[in-house]
Amino acid sequence: MSVKSVDSMPCNFRGQGECADCALEGRLMCHYDARDSVKFLMVALPFMVIASIGAIQAGYGWYLLLWLAYCLFFFFGWEARVLCSHCPMWAEEGRVLRCHANYGVIKFWKYRPGPMSKAEQAQFIIGVLIWMGFPLVLAVLGGEYLWAVAGLITAVSGAYNLRNVSCGRCVNFSCPANAVPKAEVDAYLRRNPAMREAWESAGYRLED
Repeated sequence: MSVKSVDSMPCNFRGQGECADCALEGRLMCHYDARDSVKFLMVALPFMVIASIGAIQAGYGWYLLLWLAYCLFFFFGWEARVLCSHCPMWAEEGRVLRCHANYGVIKFWKYRPGPMSKAEQAQFIIGVLIWMGFPLVLAVLGGEYLWAVAGLITAVSGAYNLRNVSCGRCVNFSCPANAVPKAEVDAYLRRNPAMREAWESAGYRLED
């Protein structure tokens, strides 16, 4: 790997020496850890289970195959393009993404170090709302209102817990759900000149 390509790589993947003097070590999910994936699944699975039961109880169980197809399209295609390709974790060598949330996604697109555009953020939000809403609508159509309400409650509580468990440590800073403090975002960008340049070109300004 050339010196230029090394310099353009996020600091996460330049070797452990980069982490020795980093004040952000342990505060951000800079390196993949399976424990972070377990925490993410523990937050997301309750909604998926309850929403699926509601759809089945409503008599629309077979429609969950359409939901599964949408999940594959959204998480492995649409979301990967508008969200994941901006994440520093996407820059790791290899064709498969290693991430606490989307582990296993194939990297069809090049890493884009700049932040998500407003249009991409809107697409991501719409995609998530479709994902959450699909099984809840099936429950409502079948008259399973209690299951629909239970699914909505787990979706809201899951989003809240996810923000506290993962979103405050995730290095995909331009994600609409990201909750990393600006001071830490700035500190990370200062350690990554190529990413900083792309962000500043998009209008972002670091605090003095």
